[in-house]
Amino acid sequence: MAEALTTGTTGELDSIVLSKFLLTAAAANGADPDRIAREAGVPDWALAEDEVTIPARRTMHVWELVERALDTPDSPVSIAGLYSLGALGLFDYLFTNAPTLGAAMETSTRYLHFITTNGRFALHTQDERETTFSFHYLEGEPRQVELAEQFALAVLCARSRGVTGTPVHPLHVGFSQPAPRRHANLTEALAAERGVDFGQDRATVTFRTADLARPVLGADPRLGAILGRYAATLPPPPPADWRDQFRHALDACLAEGPPALDHVARRLTMSRRTLQRRLAESGTTWRTELDAARRRHATQARRTGRPANAALADRLGYSDPRSLRRAVRRWSAEERGPGETGGPAAGA
Repeated sequence: MAEALTTGTTGELDSIVLSKFLLTAAAANGADPDRIAREAGVPDWALAEDEVTIPARRTMHVWELVERALDTPDSPVSIAGLYSLGALGLFDYLFTNAPTLGAAMETSTRYLHFITTNGRFALHTQDERETTFSFHYLEGEPRQVELAEQFALAVLCARSRGVTGTPVHPLHVGFSQPAPRRHANLTEALAAERGVDFGQDRATVTFRTADLARPVLGADPRLGAILGRYAATLPPPPPADWRDQFRHALDACLAEGPPALDHVARRLTMSRRTLQRRLAESGTTWRTELDAARRRHATQARRTGRPANAALADRLGYSDPRSLRRAVRRWSAEERGPGETGGPAAGA
């Protein structure tokens, strides 16, 4: 992806085709795409291109504004219904010219960075009966991630049916978000045989392994080979950021009990001193990262209806629930920003 709007910025990047598709879908549902683009900070000249990138946070803001404009909790489902193969350019054509559904899925895990560096789609588990893929976003506010995640999995399921010409239904779909008050349309769109669950650590979609052997209808092996060689000449995906590995290790330690720097260092097979040095080189500290991880876990607990009680406080390494509630109030104040006021933080 060529760069645009990225000078002096840090963070993940999205292909402009994502925002263009969302704005087109919003217009088809009666919203004003120009207003949404202006509010999200996506300039007109970028929307006239296909080979540029924008900060992922702007795409996520587009999602939020589209939902507000459409005024429906099912906006990701209705937008996914407008998706057609080819809308995502090379990423789609690699998918549609793979020999089998499984090979098509593999192109998605390998080339997702053509569309976004903000998402991670990977093979999670596989045996002779079932194959599970995981998906998650690195950046975005909670509601933005919920919208984008619903759309991504709805499109993935639709693509699977579209390229095989058969009713390939996932066995199960799981979301990291809490269950929406109404999700019948989402459940119907996904058509998972064992249903849809919410509140998972990461989003997942499980297929029958046998279904992944189904041929992709109309696939052109020669074109697929040409596209594959072309894709191989493009810049590789960004290297896995060791900070992602660190944060996964820290989250795992938090899930087991009160966190400790030594425990995380051992998970990463490095010394305590090396871990502190790597954090400093990345412009952060153990204290900063621990506070951010506690915040993530406390937010997830609040969203799933678990209060800031003694058990949660102990697991996050606080001396008592009162200390956790003080931290929740501080995080809420940081979200509001200086000079803003608000009621007591949820769970406080």
